[in-house]
Amino acid sequence: MTWVRLLSSRSAIGWACSLAWGLALPHGAFGGQSAINGGIGSRQERARRDLVSEEARVSVKPGRAADEWTLVSPEGEPFFSLGVCVLDQGRKKEDADPDNPGYGGWRHYATPSAWADSAVRRLRSWGFTTAAGWADVDALAASSEPAMWLTPVLHIGSTAGAPWWDMWDPRNLRRMDDVARGQMLHLARSRPKVLGYYSDNELGWWNATLWKMTWEQPAQSGQRQRLVRLVQDTYRHNWEEMAKDFDVESADSWSSLGRRGILYLRSGGQGIRVMRRFLGMLADRYYQVMREIIHRYDPRALYLGDRYQSFYYPEVVEAAGRYVDVVSSNLNAAWNDGAFPRFQLDTLHSVARKPILVTEIYMAAQENRSGDRNSMGVYPVAGTQAERSRSLRSTLESLAALPYVVGVDWFQFYDEPRHGRDDGENFNFGLVDIFDRPYEEVTGVFSSFDPTALRKAARPVRADARGGAPRAPRDPMDGFTGNAALASWDRERGFVPCSTPHPQADLYTCWNPDAIWLGVFAHDMVESAYYRGAGIPKQDRALWSASVNGLPPIRARIGAGREALATPVETRVESLSGFNQNVRLVAVMEIRASQLKRAPFRAGEIIDLSASLETHFQAARYEWSGRFTLVGDTPFSGGQGPR
Repeated sequence: MTWVRLLSSRSAIGWACSLAWGLALPHGAFGGQSAINGGIGSRQERARRDLVSEEARVSVKPGRAADEWTLVSPEGEPFFSLGVCVLDQGRKKEDADPDNPGYGGWRHYATPSAWADSAVRRLRSWGFTTAAGWADVDALAASSEPAMWLTPVLHIGSTAGAPWWDMWDPRNLRRMDDVARGQMLHLARSRPKVLGYYSDNELGWWNATLWKMTWEQPAQSGQRQRLVRLVQDTYRHNWEEMAKDFDVESADSWSSLGRRGILYLRSGGQGIRVMRRFLGMLADRYYQVMREIIHRYDPRALYLGDRYQSFYYPEVVEAAGRYVDVVSSNLNAAWNDGAFPRFQLDTLHSVARKPILVTEIYMAAQENRSGDRNSMGVYPVAGTQAERSRSLRSTLESLAALPYVVGVDWFQFYDEPRHGRDDGENFNFGLVDIFDRPYEEVTGVFSSFDPTALRKAARPVRADARGGAPRAPRDPMDGFTGNAALASWDRERGFVPCSTPHPQADLYTCWNPDAIWLGVFAHDMVESAYYRGAGIPKQDRALWSASVNGLPPIRARIGAGREALATPVETRVESLSGFNQNVRLVAVMEIRASQLKRAPFRAGEIIDLSASLETHFQAARYEWSGRFTLVGDTPFSGGQGPR
């Protein structure tokens, strides 16, 4: 769910202020005392006594196999959490808009408890265990049906301004404590089955924005003071060395920088390293504070993280792994068949070293009863409900195959309004339409989903290009837009394993007699706020290089929302990218046999392939290499095989 969606979501407390400020503290900044206000006051102590329960709670434990994790119920039974987001009654009667019809429980049920009884009965029959983010807790508490697990989103940081506001400031820490206490006390009154708490939703963690806003804080800000010290220590108080990496505005010495001024990246420098260290520092303190607040009022609860926005910075994830019990992230499928890049969850898990709860998955269809056009956003869209169901099944089975995934949440209970929410989003996301009628093909997929059985079943080793580089589709560039780019490729057998630890990019290869084709899908976080001027300099854009059989490499500048620039210029390279909240970078490179001055490629031939990708400002570098046998006599015509 995007930041815009958060603005109009069911628990959008103080979102506007969350867009503007913040910081986190370094680890152990308060010594042995509480990180919040140096200790707990009488009001907090009373609230804590009201919340603390001796009842057993859900825990998370490693399994027998490598990287395997599972949730364990209070009774000691392992289980997989299957949740649904936005489990509420929709629009209130007084908010109904006849020009933009939307879901409203009052149209179909006499009371909120009747709505809740029906919703819980249906969800349980469809296999769901959990009322996920933005559930109507009060209505569900009044239901006569057995309670579902709850995973509330507390919005602690975003309401109080973290990680944007100065988290050294006791006033901000008290604000966060107040937000958590109020919500957790309200929840406790209904004695819910809380699986765990999310501290926030989709904070974004935009590196350049956090950096710039920190410099804009007053000189007495603890956040700004620590940033100045970080920069000084990094460059050993050498102003001239620092100025090689940063474009300094409104300061000409360390003394003046302590009072005012902003550092922007200097094109071609190494300043991005300092900025990422700063981001890791913020994240460390954020998660430390959030864990302490949540455990102050519910010490047995799981801390489920802050629901990443389908992408993440490794520095943030590494910090999270020190404090969360489960790391959480939304998962927006990259293709309309429900598939997602291998790196997306594998790297998240390998960096955090914690189990993963996938907090939102999506799948819509153009054919739907609510009249949703599915046009305002980049989410997977199938043609029919039958195709939607097949794609959903593919996503669920792929997730069940990952031993570190302990739960999945579907977004959402009902379709969005016919002409969109207040932010314009207009997707057929529902288990039910706006008339409360289930999409039986979709609910049938959930009803038959058995993650335990899927995990017990023997699965073949996942295919990749080491078993043979597959034939290309008839037109490898077909539909090179949005979720269709690379959709026609055999991304399973064409996957090239990365030799770099923790990649945030996947490389695919295929061939035909005329050319070797390469495709890359990466996350590249590019912000205009890195620079004092407008635009992203060419030399700072992502650099993709590839070589076949040891010949001179082909290079292409890609990303930052611009056209690809290839060298040699006759090389065909196409890319899709953006900046400022658009992190997807997808590109295709055609390396023609004629360009290499050789005969056409043929089945059975072995090629040596090496490739690399440097992301924006050389923030990361990923490498691939190997010898691959060209296989297949006819163009690939679809079907990704087992995941």
